[in-house]
Amino acid sequence: MSNDIAKTSEIAGFVGACLVDSDTGLMLTSQGGGKFDLENAAALASEVMAAQRRSAAGLGQDDAVEEMLITLATQLHILRPLDQAPNVFLYVILDRTKSNLGMARLQVRQVAASLSL
Repeated sequence: MSNDIAKTSEIAGFVGACLVDSDTGLMLTSQGGGKFDLENAAALASEVMAAQRRSAAGLGQDDAVEEMLITLATQLHILRPLDQAPNVFLYVILDRTKSNLGMARLQVRQVAASLSL
């Protein structure tokens, strides 16, 4: 079992990351964050994930969420459900001015694939 998300700190523009149980909104583990409240962010990101799933169900889509991207003026938020545990997702927050979105998505996908619960 490996829930080590330390490699997320190697992503350019890294602010913080956490592994989140979307059923409860609870953070399972975290990395970085500094002054950023990762516990609160995890709970709120769970609500975003739940809203997306409700929307898909309401539209009759049974397609699973592969990744969600939230772009803000100064930050990028990447939410990636784990393949082996879709109700758990990796949540990575980046400084938009210091990151490369393409590389960040690739690195988040790699870290998520390395995790097991």
